[in-house]
Amino acid sequence: MRNLAKAALVATLALGAVAGVSTDALADTTNQGTGWANVDQPTAAGDGFAAVYWTTSTKTAPASAFAVIDNAHSGYNLNGWLERSTDGGRTWYTVSGVDSVNYPNADVTIQTYNYYDGPGYLARACFQFTSWSGAAVHCTAAI
Repeated sequence: MRNLAKAALVATLALGAVAGVSTDALADTTNQGTGWANVDQPTAAGDGFAAVYWTTSTKTAPASAFAVIDNAHSGYNLNGWLERSTDGGRTWYTVSGVDSVNYPNADVTIQTYNYYDGPGYLARACFQFTSWSGAAVHCTAAI
């Protein structure tokens, strides 16, 4: 019985490969530079995207951070928000509130307000697909 189940699984995977159906999970991509970071999660139809930016070039000036959340034809609804850490990234809390981007078949971008992000603070932007069962939370690197 075990060999029959294994054979059925191999046949299903082979059929997926022949039919062009992906059986692999799509990994998110992160990027970071001076004063910004982003995360992108592709879907079969498009992607979800979050970015965090400083409003100044360094944290030595009175700095603020804001998040940009984009739902680019992903096929799913998503929520996005800006988080802050004051303990070096050990704990995070939401400062912006949670914004819903419920336009899965369009390209819709939202931006949070600016929140203080001076010395001793870290900020990151996060999003989560809400109409995709078991979807992970995707966050940028901390800046």
